[in-house]
Amino acid sequence: MHSYVQFITTPTADTAGTAILLDVGTKRYLFGNIHEGLQRACIQRNVRLAKTTDIFITGRIEWKNVGGLIGIILNLAEANASAVRSAKEEAEKKRKTKTEDTPTLVEAKVKKKAKHGTDRAEVFREAGLDPQEWLGGRGKTAGAPRTLPTLTVHGGKNLTHTIATARRFIFRQGMPIEVDEHVQTRQPSSADDGRDPDWKDESIQVWKLPIDPRNGDQDPKSPRKRSFDEYSSQQEDGPAKSSRTAQDSEAQFDEQRRSVVSQMFNSQWRIDSMTETPLVRAPKGAPMWIRNEATNKLERYYRPGDGTLPQITVLVRHAWPGALVERLPPTKPSQTATSYIVRLHSQRGKFMPERAKALNVHQLVFQALQQGATVKSRDGSTVTPDMVLQPSRPGRGFAMVDLPSDDYVTELLSRPEWKMPRIMNGLQAIIWNLGPNVSSNSSLQAFFHQHQAVEHIVTAPDVSPNNITFDSSAALTVRLNQIDSERYPIPHYDNRSYSEPLCAGSSDPSYSTPHIATRGFRLQLEPSVQIPMTSSESNDFFGTETQIKEIPKVALEHAQKARDDIDTRKLNQAVASQKLPSPDAEIICLGTGSSNPSKYRNVSATLLRVPGCGSYLFDCGEGTLGQLKRLYTPSEMKDLFSDLKAIWISHLHADHHLGTASVIKAWSEATEGGDSVQADEKPLDGHSTDPIEALQGRRVLFLFSEAQMIQWLKEYSSVEDVAYDRLVAVTTRTPHDFYKSSNMVWDDVPVGFNTENAAMNHFMREATGMTNLVTCKVHHCLGAQAVSVSFSTGFKFSYSGDCRPSNTFVRMGKGSTVVLHEATFDDEMQGDAEAKKHSTMGEAISVARAMDAQRLVLTHFSQRYQKIAQTGALDESKVEFEDVETASEGEGDHDMVDNPEPLGPEINFGHHASPSRPASAKALSTNTKVNQDLKVAIAFDFLRVRVEDIAYLEQLTPVLQEMFQMLEEDGKTRAKDSLDELARKTKDGKEEALEERTEQNTKAKEKGNSDADKRRRAPSEKRLLLGESQTSMPPSKENGKAKAKDSLDKPAQKTNEKKEKISEEQTEQDTIANETD
Repeated sequence: MHSYVQFITTPTADTAGTAILLDVGTKRYLFGNIHEGLQRACIQRNVRLAKTTDIFITGRIEWKNVGGLIGIILNLAEANASAVRSAKEEAEKKRKTKTEDTPTLVEAKVKKKAKHGTDRAEVFREAGLDPQEWLGGRGKTAGAPRTLPTLTVHGGKNLTHTIATARRFIFRQGMPIEVDEHVQTRQPSSADDGRDPDWKDESIQVWKLPIDPRNGDQDPKSPRKRSFDEYSSQQEDGPAKSSRTAQDSEAQFDEQRRSVVSQMFNSQWRIDSMTETPLVRAPKGAPMWIRNEATNKLERYYRPGDGTLPQITVLVRHAWPGALVERLPPTKPSQTATSYIVRLHSQRGKFMPERAKALNVHQLVFQALQQGATVKSRDGSTVTPDMVLQPSRPGRGFAMVDLPSDDYVTELLSRPEWKMPRIMNGLQAIIWNLGPNVSSNSSLQAFFHQHQAVEHIVTAPDVSPNNITFDSSAALTVRLNQIDSERYPIPHYDNRSYSEPLCAGSSDPSYSTPHIATRGFRLQLEPSVQIPMTSSESNDFFGTETQIKEIPKVALEHAQKARDDIDTRKLNQAVASQKLPSPDAEIICLGTGSSNPSKYRNVSATLLRVPGCGSYLFDCGEGTLGQLKRLYTPSEMKDLFSDLKAIWISHLHADHHLGTASVIKAWSEATEGGDSVQADEKPLDGHSTDPIEALQGRRVLFLFSEAQMIQWLKEYSSVEDVAYDRLVAVTTRTPHDFYKSSNMVWDDVPVGFNTENAAMNHFMREATGMTNLVTCKVHHCLGAQAVSVSFSTGFKFSYSGDCRPSNTFVRMGKGSTVVLHEATFDDEMQGDAEAKKHSTMGEAISVARAMDAQRLVLTHFSQRYQKIAQTGALDESKVEFEDVETASEGEGDHDMVDNPEPLGPEINFGHHASPSRPASAKALSTNTKVNQDLKVAIAFDFLRVRVEDIAYLEQLTPVLQEMFQMLEEDGKTRAKDSLDELARKTKDGKEEALEERTEQNTKAKEKGNSDADKRRRAPSEKRLLLGESQTSMPPSKENGKAKAKDSLDKPAQKTNEKKEKISEEQTEQDTIANETD
């Protein structure tokens, strides 16, 4: 069995923690921090997560350690659902082609006779074994359909709650999820010889080490940092408490959370399941259909706005189960950090067949003995495995220790498990995942000294190198930098390791410095223990110089020529004549890919910086904080967060919002020193009668989104302090006069930019730096919105989010300075765009032109376009736009779940006329007068472009396309050269091998001839010893043939020759004996 531990990530700017993969051949396990960006790191390193059945989360349950869990679960669920579907299809094919007389595998094996004519089934029965189990495949049921594999997630308190908060936007049926949430129990006594593992399967056994900090009784939150839920529960409950005990209540709450998680991943809900309901009882705002009696097809029905409702029956789709749970049970942050000791099972000793034969065991049941079964011998005596196996060897293993701060060190080192032979025997290494400055802890270093029999492998923010994690994306940016260095800065990185903290205070020359792991570091456990001595043995670091050398020289020459050909003076004059508002406003693309992250593009996030107004994030997909850290130095990050005024989340798909919590927390840590609020003040909430008074003098961050997003963040804030108490979470609602303003509420208190309250309008404009924010619903999923923001400089920025071309968005964004529009597909994939509710590149350009926008930035490309997509010829007169009313209650409303799999036959949703039927959803055509001077830029990750430079960037697009084509051709050429070189080496190798074999044959032939010659000379030499002539006797072989011939004709002569030969041999022996004396 080949088993190893591989480091997928270590602490860097891209990845917040350490994650490792344990591969035992038949299964895989994830251990460590399941942080943001882990899924993308697996893609980059080509780490396959198939066969992963268990995830063990180390440390505390906080976003730093679980931010990538949802993405990993979705990835595994999709992979397993696909595998199950394929298995079912294959089974169905076999079932159809199989004849009824074909015997089953078990029947065929049972009927098969042994070599000695013995019935195999009878042999197993006599040995006390079930023939069906051992002959039909142990542990398998013949013909049984493949079931959905279960993924178990192990971790500390609040793990179930964290997963359940995603119920509004996650629904999968590909893999049932079970949560194993650890509960702190009494530590075993140091006098104990050991304890049973807390968890085990057929491959590994795991001991859990939950650790509380030294000051564990202290509330981890200061009074000022209580979450809103904590504050609300105190106000609602007051001094009175429930009669139920806290333990009973928690058990009930935990069961409720588990039920929610089960419904998210193992529910029988179907998208196409609908129920007949009287119109008067149908939920208000829910999409409804009726069946057309003439065509027998379903058609969309719209509830009348006023008057008495008609007495009709409508079809209503049930919401997915997660949407029915309005609120999760309360919880509070836990400071328990979980570590693990992991061991493979003991290796069974070598089987001794001779011993088994001596015990009269039939040979057919040897395998059963080897696999641990007790059998009966032929004489009826019991034979156990230990009677025929050599002594077993303890299974090898490792410990994964997570210490967030110094407060956990003493508790961890005092655990009695470190002194229990049953647990420690076979332990090869301890992997230390340390928080900042923990590596220099003197007690920890003393532990390193005392346990030098095991290898110590360390990862920590102040020790591990800040390597580039996503090499492909960084390499692409370096190449773009060679084309346009001003707009494509090279990401910040550092390949140096810092071992000094690990050696602090150590003067012992025998002290062995722990290994500093980097990604790719591998610890082999079986069949032998192997650990790389240096990081260079396990990692190939990213280097800018190396990437530049790989760019074809001709590509750089073409790029230089293209830059020289651009008439900068003329271009600047044209830009100046357009009088762009805020020409120095900067757009920073942090993620330009769609759906799932890839090696080249991260998921959606864009930063807008308007000098004199503020900085704003539009969507915040997983890994956004890491992208910011690659672009900005620590001091620049602090300045950025000081200037950050608001975050906009367009909709609740995972690729658009799962980085929000980490960004808000980082913002809070960077700006906390400047907060003038006193520690004894209540958490920020909107229940004040005067919101202006509640916000006055506080440094806050605005979050604008729809209600479900706000509720998700609010629920998660009870697990961890993510600065929700400093957040103004505003729910945006679209009124009929959307083009003027949007209705906004903050915890049910109206706020906005164009309200009837002039003081409120002034305050919001001062606090956000914006003069207006307008939203509209778009056709993509339930709650999806587009947004337009305006500033005092006249600058207007419109962002589409994910959507089909929208008439409403066109009207709302009329006159935009810059439009940031999704362009998921190229123009040749129009059908895919319509089916998946996205836009093509050509459609995005048409939207911007219909808005009379001055600049357009295309983003959110399908990951199939790893580098750059092509725009085809587009007939803009055929581009059709949807109206806001259709999008608000359109066909996509059911699709809040994250890209659900098709679960049944597609329903033909038509439209049914009703008193409130909206105007045509495709009323606006781009045949109207549009701006033909629109400048278009194609976005890549790490693009930083000022508004005035978009025109220049557009001029470089052909250069980029040419460079990518050259790189592709160069790559093909290199690949061909590599193949040719491999073929040449193979050919040369074959020729060398042939020459070597020929030479060996020649030498062997020569040696054979030499040996034959020696054999021929041997009798003559013997005769020389007797003083006879060398030529008096023929060679022995010929002499033998002659004797054989003569013996046929002269029997008497043969007898004489034999006598002579005997006499010669006796004389030779006597002569040799005399010479020896």
